[in-house]
Amino acid sequence: WALVFKDAPSARDLFKRVRGDNIHTPAFRAHATRVLGGLDMCIALLDDEGVLNTQLGHLASQHSPRGVSP
Repeated sequence: WALVFKDAPSARDLFKRVRGDNIHTPAFRAHATRVLGGLDMCIALLDDEGVLNTQLGHLASQHSPRGVSP
């Protein structure tokens, strides 16, 4: 995550709720684990388009209120 924020410093602002200012906090580490778990799930669903689209829709509904768009 340090490299992500180094390459895109403004991305840190998207993670205020989970303490993006310090990637070593339990809140940020837990969120990072959820992000990677979600990515793993989406990769696993590549052969099931309907379920993948439903999952992506769910993720979009969680993130769009926070100003995060696909």
